[in-house]
Amino acid sequence: MVKKRCIYCRKVVRDDGTCQNPKCVLYVPDEIAQNGGETTEDKGSDTTTEQP
Repeated sequence: MVKKRCIYCRKVVRDDGTCQNPKCVLYVPDEIAQNGGETTEDKGSDTTTEQP
């Protein structure tokens, strides 16, 4: 099986394509990589403020 590697540091990248090397410019911490980079904020539209 061929593993994908970072184009800068040549370390093996995660399944989502983020680098695991903390010294690399493309490094993403494990917590953010596991969450997919999404925050806990609700990204939906705000339906509580309706215009009359």
